[in-house]
Amino acid sequence: MIAKSLLKNPVLMIGILMMFIFLYNLNEKHGFLGRRSELLKARSCTALLVKLQRRVAANWTVKCEKNSLAVSIDYEFDEKSLAKNASMKQVLYREIANNLVHVAKNSPSDNLERTDYIRIRLKHPSMIINAMTSGKHLVKFQTLTSPRMIAEHLKTTVNVQEVPLKK
Repeated sequence: MIAKSLLKNPVLMIGILMMFIFLYNLNEKHGFLGRRSELLKARSCTALLVKLQRRVAANWTVKCEKNSLAVSIDYEFDEKSLAKNASMKQVLYREIANNLVHVAKNSPSDNLERTDYIRIRLKHPSMIINAMTSGKHLVKFQTLTSPRMIAEHLKTTVNVQEVPLKK
């Protein structure tokens, strides 16, 4: 019935088509509907975010940057952990490794594997440490139990950057 009336009035059909093309181009150029459509896209990072937000500490901020997970941690240093003949840098690196393992063990493996990158930023008053790895490498931390194997896997798959802060 609608098709029959559109065929009888070709000017109406061309007008509807032109309106559709106009609205589509307007959306592509200016992104009026882009914000909402971005929220509706299914991504693996969103599933990680839902699961991790239940199991993170109060000093963690977790967010998705497209299909990459970004974790920011405000770390306050305990003097007791430094007293055991360890430097501050060793304690911070150990904390980064423990946090990577925590993210791996508290995330669904299929979603973690499809996430592009996982970035952890550990903020301390004297230094910031950024660690970045891909999701397919982080999945292997779920099965590793030996500290030697975890350390070896960390060395080969995690990129680390230190940013010293001036006092």
